[in-house]
Amino acid sequence: MPSHSLLHFITNIINFEGFKATNYHFITENELLIEIENKERLSICPHCQNQTDKVHQSHRYIVRDIPISSWDVLLLVNRRQFRCKKCRKVFSEELSFVKKRRTYTRRLAEKVVKEVLETDVVNAGKRNRMTPAEIDTILKELEADCLKSKPTELKKLGIDEITHLKGGKNYAAVLVDLFHVISQVNKELDDRRKQEKRKIEKIKNQKEKEQKLQGIKNSKYPLLKKKEKLNDTEKEKLKELSKLAPELIAVYQAKEKLRDIFESQITADKAFWKLVDWTESFYKYFPNSSQTIKRWIDEIVAYFDKRTTQGAVEGINQKIKLIKRRAYELTNFGNFRRRVLLNWHYC
Repeated sequence: MPSHSLLHFITNIINFEGFKATNYHFITENELLIEIENKERLSICPHCQNQTDKVHQSHRYIVRDIPISSWDVLLLVNRRQFRCKKCRKVFSEELSFVKKRRTYTRRLAEKVVKEVLETDVVNAGKRNRMTPAEIDTILKELEADCLKSKPTELKKLGIDEITHLKGGKNYAAVLVDLFHVISQVNKELDDRRKQEKRKIEKIKNQKEKEQKLQGIKNSKYPLLKKKEKLNDTEKEKLKELSKLAPELIAVYQAKEKLRDIFESQITADKAFWKLVDWTESFYKYFPNSSQTIKRWIDEIVAYFDKRTTQGAVEGINQKIKLIKRRAYELTNFGNFRRRVLLNWHYC
């Protein structure tokens, strides 16, 4: 019989509130069976809500749990059946860590779901000794649990890619996220950097060419990063570029001026005129971005009303696209929808 200190240690390891370990056995080299029972002597009758301590009979059954180190863990649970002293009805005590009629714990189910979302059903089943049917049941049950909870403090609802041609109308605000604006500006800035590099590569003087190539080397991220996030090395790189390619630095400074507009605490009206001035002043550096800003000026300016961005929605969209790419040949839309929902909940 194991010592009390060892059983206390195992109780803390399995960590089921109200339950304690009473014994353990090594079934095989990598299987550990732990016997557990409820510490509480009383139970509440679900029929009349009275407490009773009269045990009618005990049912012991095996439940799979998450592994401990290299051992697969099986729990031998003593689930007692009580008889109420008042209404005389028989009932079984509830187990918080395992669902009714299931042979695995809730936390094992959650572990399996996370593995399924990262890999696939077959491999997750092999690692956890579960059949695809069992895993499918787990996924459906957890999906149902997720759908029971509704957002209670919803303040803003973002919907991506809504156009009037697709029927989008009657929305509180239609806006172009500043992420897309800055992304296009950064693309044009990086195209300028590549153009400058190609010019340098055409220089016939080998020594001059190598010197200038060394100067423009590793300049992409210092040019694209926010100025307040530059480290000392990146700041030095920009100083070096200001002597080597002053026009490229002028393009970088124009990009930062646009960011300053978006980050300044100004009204939508002031932002409108500042954006117009920016497109006129720096059209020669950013022709495509300037045209985009002019074309979508009303939707871009809408950002300044409530400082609302579509960042969260864009992130969810990218996550869904990643799931779709990983789930090729997934023909059942219900399974795809389930994966999306559970990814949002668990990942």
